[in-house]
Amino acid sequence: MPPINFGTIVRRPKSAQFIVNDFMAIILCLAGLVVAGMQECFLESILFWVSLIISLCLIYRLIYLKQTIYYITPEQLIYEHGVFHRSRDFIELYRVIDFREESSFLQQLFGIKTIKVYSGDRTTPCLKMAGMERKDLLIPPIRDRVVINRKMNGIYEITNR
Repeated sequence: MPPINFGTIVRRPKSAQFIVNDFMAIILCLAGLVVAGMQECFLESILFWVSLIISLCLIYRLIYLKQTIYYITPEQLIYEHGVFHRSRDFIELYRVIDFREESSFLQQLFGIKTIKVYSGDRTTPCLKMAGMERKDLLIPPIRDRVVINRKMNGIYEITNR
């Protein structure tokens, strides 16, 4: 069977996922900076320095999220991530077993969702694609590619029901 000419789908998490992931830390950091700013010795306040360190961690987490890319090629699902050290994880599509979509309350407010892709891959048995737009239908094109890759590689699922 000749390979089907699917294009590569590229997705990045929405910035709103940062707020969903770190909502409490953002609130605590802002509150700490406001309270520290009300004191006379602003720069000498322990609260200021703690809030500053938390702010730096939050900035790193935001950059990490913005550097995350998901590629869905005709044969693989690729997860690229990292800031100082970039990594790429590959999942062969014929190994994909199941899918799941979920949205927490905050994700629903921001119109985003998490797509979980379960696979027989040893290094990435469950890939969480957090921060995807809720209206973006990614599972059907992935499923189509999985079916075609299984046929091309002679992979058949046997179930005991």
